[in-house]
Amino acid sequence: MTINPRDYDLNELREMARKRGDDGREVAPEDPAEMEWGGLDDDIGPSAPDSLRSGLYRELLPLVGGGDDMEKPYLRTIPDTYAAEFVVFEWLEFLLLHAGYQGATEALHYYESIDWITEDAESRLNDYLLGIDNETANEGNELDVDDHILSLVYVAKLTRMQ
Repeated sequence: MTINPRDYDLNELREMARKRGDDGREVAPEDPAEMEWGGLDDDIGPSAPDSLRSGLYRELLPLVGGGDDMEKPYLRTIPDTYAAEFVVFEWLEFLLLHAGYQGATEALHYYESIDWITEDAESRLNDYLLGIDNETANEGNELDVDDHILSLVYVAKLTRMQ
């Protein structure tokens, strides 16, 4: 089972990508091509965020494939395998490290609201979240666009395991 890129809500992802300012205001580049991919300076190459984002897209591309059988929500249930459990814990620890327990919970709720995961998957992920020691959690930090793209990579990995 593969994820169909045509089912993504690209407008949402583009909107999140435009919100790059620290104050949350939309940053509109002068060149429309820069709005989607970010500008590249010929002398210094891509910036770190652009490089990270392109790496995430490269990791996501093989997972989504080209099949037409995938529709939202992508992750309907958490696969019941050891490998899937490992991916779940890795993803949730990432969310905890970057946004703390409250931020991780809000992120999972957001992913359910935009149909990346089902309500059942969100509930199971929250159950896993309760079992993770969060001593190193960064409470109060907000997730950025790259964090959400990485979460989509984790969703795609888990979906491929079903």
